[in-house]
Formats: sequence, C-alpha cells, structure tokens
Amino acid sequence: MDNSNETPIRNGKESDGIDLLGALRIARSAGGALGVQAGLYGQLARVEWLEEKVRLRNMLLMGLLAFAGTLCLLLFTGIAALALSWETPYRLPTAIALLVIYGAGIGVAWHRLGVLSAAGSQSFAALREELAIDATLLRSRL
Repeated sequence: MDNSNETPIRNGKESDGIDLLGALRIARSAGGALGVQAGLYGQLARVEWLEEKVRLRNMLLMGLLAFAGTLCLLLFTGIAALALSWETPYRLPTAIALLVIYGAGIGVAWHRLGVLSAAGSQSFAALREELAIDATLLRSRL
C-alpha cells in the first residue's frame, strides 16, 4: 500500500506538516542510498576543494608575479630611460611616459587578479547544485 501521494493525517485531521513517522519509514528504507549519496557528496566536495585550492594558489602566484614584475620594471626601465634621456630635451616626456607605462602594467595585473577573484563565486557550484536538487527531491517525497 503506497501512501506517498496522500496528505498526512494526524488525529483524524489533515495536516500541512510533515508526517514524522512516514518520514522515518522513508529514511529507514532509503538508509543505504542516503549513505551512498552522502559519500558522493563527500567526494564531490573533496574534488571541488582541490580545484579551489589550485585557483587560490594561482591567484597568489599571479599576485606575487605581478608585484615582482612591477617592481623590476619600475626600477630598471625608469633608470635606463632617464639615464638615456638625461642630457636631452626629452627628460620630462620620458618621465611621463614611464609613469603611463607603469600604470598600464599595474592595471593589467589588477585586471587579471580581478578575473581570478571573480571565479571564486563558482567555488563548490556543482556541490551546491546537487544538494539543492536532492533537497527538492526529498521535500517532494515527504
């Protein structure tokens, strides 16, 4: 006898709540499947955590690389350009061009860091989606 499509009845009255006894019967009969599903969630969470760690490590490496590159570029390009133009009338335009180039380099690094940071909203997306689907399925069965 399948009562899954009937409204739960308590004390002779129809109820909008969940029939606790019915829910326990369903949970007991589906216990093995729930255990397997929990194991799958654990595996999915582990895989997504590894992906998140790789993304965060790459963000750190890109930030360090951008920082080191910016410092080296600022130091050596600035020295070379000013040394070459020091005795010419292009001293001031050279200094201004250096500032523009340095600013562009910093802008590119910040843009790349922003792209990597925005990817953080996708962390554990598959796990969240699977949990939402299964929660909806469980609610529909109860």
